[in-house]
Amino acid sequence: MSELTQMAEAIHDTLEMLERAQEAGEELRKETNHENYSAFRVQMEELSDHLRQLKTMLAHEDEVAEDELADALSRAFHGQPAEYHHAEGHGK
Repeated sequence: MSELTQMAEAIHDTLEMLERAQEAGEELRKETNHENYSAFRVQMEELSDHLRQLKTMLAHEDEVAEDELADALSRAFHGQPAEYHHAEGHGK
């Protein structure tokens, strides 16, 4: 899977997390209790984690684009992806 595909999936996953956090917030507004508060906190912590990961990925998007181009050229000329990547460990 390419790193651009991983970035797209990370964006999609983060948007799903946002939706779940919004739903938990709605439940908390409807009925304020310990259970709904705990559920909201869990969703917000997960959303925060995903946003941090996404921010890191997007901060290196130019390196990812270069890596994708290098892979495409290497595959075209050598039949295999490039060995060197600027964004090593990107998205992990």
